[in-house]
Amino acid sequence: MGTTPRNSPCPCGSGKKFKNCCLEKQFPSDTQQQPDDGPQEKIAVAYKAMSEKRWHDAVNIFKECLEDRSDSARIIEAIASCYDGEEDFLRASEFYEKALAFSKDSEKAQILYRLGVSRACSGRIEKSMEAFEQAKEAFHAPQEREAIEKILEELCQIKSGNKPLYSFLSQVQLQRAFSDFDDENYEHAAIRLEKISSLDPTNSAIYYNLGVAYAFLKREDEALASFEKTIELDPEYVTAYYNLGQIYLIARRDFSRALNYFDRAVSFRDNYIGAHHQKGVAYEMLGDTEKAIQCWNKTLELDPGNKQALENLQRVQNKPS
Repeated sequence: MGTTPRNSPCPCGSGKKFKNCCLEKQFPSDTQQQPDDGPQEKIAVAYKAMSEKRWHDAVNIFKECLEDRSDSARIIEAIASCYDGEEDFLRASEFYEKALAFSKDSEKAQILYRLGVSRACSGRIEKSMEAFEQAKEAFHAPQEREAIEKILEELCQIKSGNKPLYSFLSQVQLQRAFSDFDDENYEHAAIRLEKISSLDPTNSAIYYNLGVAYAFLKREDEALASFEKTIELDPEYVTAYYNLGQIYLIARRDFSRALNYFDRAVSFRDNYIGAHHQKGVAYEMLGDTEKAIQCWNKTLELDPGNKQALENLQRVQNKPS
C-alpha cells in the first residue's frame, strides 16, 4: 500500500486533508523547522507507517527519533495522533499534553483541539472542556470559534446529564467513518460503525452509513438489515428507502419490492430525481413500459438534461411494437 494521497483525509483523524496536516509536518516548507532529532529518512518511514494506519510501527519509529531529544513537538504530536488512530484516547491525551509543552504558540490551537477530542472520547468531560476553552481562545477565525462553542455546549449537556456520555464519541466516530468513505476504506468504516451502533443504538445516521458501507462491500443482507433499521428509527429517512430499492432492483432483481421502496422515497420527497428514474427502470423490468415512460418524463420534468432518462425514453420509444 502506498502513502496517503495528498487530498485524502489525514490518517491522524484531524478531519483535514493529508496535504494540510501530517504531510505538511513531514516535509515542512521551512527547512529551518524540520525535525533535527533523527535522520529525516527514519522520520519519513514513520510518517509512511502512519499513513498506512500501522499505528504501532509508527509509534515505535517516532519514539526512536526522540531518543536524542525529547522536546520535538511535531514528533510527540505525531505519536499522540497514532494513539488516537488506535483509539487509545488516554495515551493520545497524554502525548498531546506533552506536545503542548514544547509547541510554538501558532501550533497550540490545533493541539488543544485534538486534546479536547481525545479527553472527551475517553470520558474526561471536564478536562475536555478546559482544553476546548483554551482552544477557543487560541483560534482567531470566527467560524472556528463558533464550532468550538457548539462543542462546548454539547459537552455541557453531557456534564449536566442531559445527554449520554457516549454521544460525543459517537459523533467523532461517525465523522471518522466519513473520512474512511472518502478514502474508500469501507471495511474500516463498517468496523467503526458496528462498534458505535452498540453504544448509540437509536442513532439512525449510524445505521444508514453502516448500510452504505455494507453495500460497497457487497454484503447485501447486512446492508438491507441496516437500512431497514434506519427507517425503523426514522420513518422519513428518504435515502434509506432509495438504497433499499437499489439493492432489490440491482442485486436481488426483486422489481416489485424495489418499486415499493422507490414509491416510499418519492412519497416523502416528490422531487427525488433518482427515485423517479429508478421507478421507471423497475416498471420496465416488470413489463409496464407505459408507466416507465411516465416516470422518466417526471425525471425530465425535474431534470431536463437527465441523460439516462433521455436515453431510456429514446430506447423504449424506438422499440418495434
